Amino acid sequence: MSPKVDILVVDTTAFINNAALQELGTQIATVEEVVNEITSKRQIRRLVVLPYDLQIKPVFQENVQYITEFSKKTGDYPSLSATDIKVMALTYQLEKEKVGTDHLKNEPQINRLVSFTHHLPHDAKITAGFYSPGKMDASGNGESCDTEINDLLGELTSLACTKTDEETINDILIPIKDDTNDLTSDDEVEGNENINADSSDDCASEDEDNDSGWITPQNIALKKQEVNSEVDDKPVKVACITSDFAMQNVLKQIGLSVLSVDGRQIQQLRSFILRCYACFKTTSIMTKVFCPNCGNRTLKKVAVSLSEDGTQVIHISSRKRLSGRGKRFSLPTPKGGKHANNPILCEDQRVPDQRPSRLARTKNNPLDPDYIAGFSPFVMRDVSSRSAMLGIRTTDIKSVMRNPSDTRRKGKKRK
Repeated sequence: MSPKVDILVVDTTAFINNAALQELGTQIATVEEVVNEITSKRQIRRLVVLPYDLQIKPVFQENVQYITEFSKKTGDYPSLSATDIKVMALTYQLEKEKVGTDHLKNEPQINRLVSFTHHLPHDAKITAGFYSPGKMDASGNGESCDTEINDLLGELTSLACTKTDEETINDILIPIKDDTNDLTSDDEVEGNENINADSSDDCASEDEDNDSGWITPQNIALKKQEVNSEVDDKPVKVACITSDFAMQNVLKQIGLSVLSVDGRQIQQLRSFILRCYACFKTTSIMTKVFCPNCGNRTLKKVAVSLSEDGTQVIHISSRKRLSGRGKRFSLPTPKGGKHANNPILCEDQRVPDQRPSRLARTKNNPLDPDYIAGFSPFVMRDVSSRSAMLGIRTTDIKSVMRNPSDTRRKGKKRK
């Protein structure tokens, strides 16, 4: 396990998992929003009787702004909450006070290595699961194979036995069988004792060999010490303990120390980015639908591992094949009007506002002397306009047009 951290900034997941924080850090600090997120009665009881002093520290606005801008550059901002940003800002603030900012980064690391998982190419001539011998070469290899087959057939015929050969073999084997009956019982006993002794020695040596490589309850503590001794952990002044992958990615990109819930220092991370399989460009903005470079809707999520020095390694599997579903169907005729619902084909496509009518957008005036809290039979409701018939409201969120060829679930089943 890593040595104790001087100041340990705690996320909500550490309290939920009931981590032994007093064994991981000398001082335990967090923000007020983390304590407010704990709502379970069992967790609240544990929070009341903590075996250490929990320090609630404020966060400066400049540090929150720094973490917000940095997370937008790494592409993890949509996955972070306000509490997550404040926890990371507190970690950055304490690191700046105790250690300094010379070793921290202002921009994410841009060094990337692309690694493909190579697989053997599939031969269309060979059926999977069947063996097909290769063709003979025209340079005389067929004749040499024929001669080898003839030689083998000749040897097999020479080994064939006739009836006379079988009779002579029986005459030879009978006296040998008679000689074997003359063995004394003492020789048999001595032979059995020698065999038993040899077998017992072999079994003992096999048991010793089998027990040498196994992890048992007796040597599990020793094995853990050997594993921990292989990892060279440096002393850390300030660290953040969390299990959120987005937070871990941002903290490691900045250069801050990150601990897992079990107290181990995280050296390598894995997250996801979007990669275009048309122009092979990447983007870390996970909210993108169209490629920022070529403009096609060909973005695919791929895994990215972040090493200790900040280098990103993109892992692309060649086993997963690209699907053309939803890309070969006829598009509907574009329609105009302020309530058109055309499919979105590019990022900068102009779409109608889908606004409700003016009557539906009018606000009630409670100070009007003729106003009766909405229960008056003379209240004007918009029910006849096209926006009202389409069910358009001001709070509606426009969604991307679905594939019209997709099978949609219907209310009634055909019998």
